[in-house]
Amino acid sequence: MKVQFVVEAKKYFEVDAERLEQARENDLCLVTIDFEKQKAEFIWYGEGENPANFPAEEDDFDAVVELWEELGKPGE
Repeated sequence: MKVQFVVEAKKYFEVDAERLEQARENDLCLVTIDFEKQKAEFIWYGEGENPANFPAEEDDFDAVVELWEELGKPGE
């Protein structure tokens, strides 16, 4: 099973001080969680921009699943 959802970058990066500082107010993250492969990735992009124009970065699977659950499991 895969889920995909969009979250504000400032929320996504609240535990990453360096990226949190770099994130602009309206930046977003498109997050993909692949439960079968135990893999999570995100694409960080500006509001109004196409996330397909930005690179996907792998992230900590467990931490991303925790955030997804905290947000009420969007995209499920």
